[in-house]
Amino acid sequence: MGFGINTKVGKTIAANAPKHSRIVEPFGDGGSYAFFMERKRAREHVLGIEDESLFAILSFIQLLSSADKARLKSFDWIGSEETFDKVLGITATEGAEFFYRYFYLMEFGVMARGMSEDAAPMFDWLRRGMDMKKSSLFDLPLMKIALKGVALVLGDSMALVQSGGSDTFLILLPGSPEQVQAVEGKLSGLSSPFFFAKKSASNDDLAAAVASNAGQIVVSSFAAASIMMAQMEVRTNYENKLPLLEPEPGKGTPAPM
Repeated sequence: MGFGINTKVGKTIAANAPKHSRIVEPFGDGGSYAFFMERKRAREHVLGIEDESLFAILSFIQLLSSADKARLKSFDWIGSEETFDKVLGITATEGAEFFYRYFYLMEFGVMARGMSEDAAPMFDWLRRGMDMKKSSLFDLPLMKIALKGVALVLGDSMALVQSGGSDTFLILLPGSPEQVQAVEGKLSGLSSPFFFAKKSASNDDLAAAVASNAGQIVVSSFAAASIMMAQMEVRTNYENKLPLLEPEPGKGTPAPM
């Protein structure tokens, strides 16, 4: 299960993190630094989640018991239309049954073109006979360890962006274009050290970012190979080992260190 952030992103954050005693990740729906096991644990770690289903899943993992794990293993995890139809009928909103429904439908379901997001998925015949028990489904004890001491917050992620202080390290990895735009508008006013990253469409975008930022915001970039060779634009407001980007001639000057 892919709750962790991209490995290259995680290593870059770890190698370039400022001193901190608290971590706040407002945008945990897309993956969390908490699952990057090479990280240095903070005294406090806050993870913002906007999706109610994901919040229920992570809460279940945090409190996972031996009975919960045994219950999960007792379910039918082989892809079949008959089992798929039965799983669709599960009404639980938390616990092992909800966890089972969530991942079974995600693994074996598919949405037809033109269907609304609220419509029920259909069984994916291409995955018939696949056994999820042979995957990493039951690496849950390790995930429980990763979430130890993490405070899950359900609600508005943007509210958490402003919840820091000098001892708080903000990891800002917004997902949607709307979130990216909203965060970019607040960077210059943040007092907490922050690591902001987003996919960059082109070198022109990076040069424009360098030219538009002044003061203590430094623009860098790195290639994240597992995100389809995407170039990630990074902005920070603290001293780190990331290379300072130089803009193309005529497109402004780099922000000072």
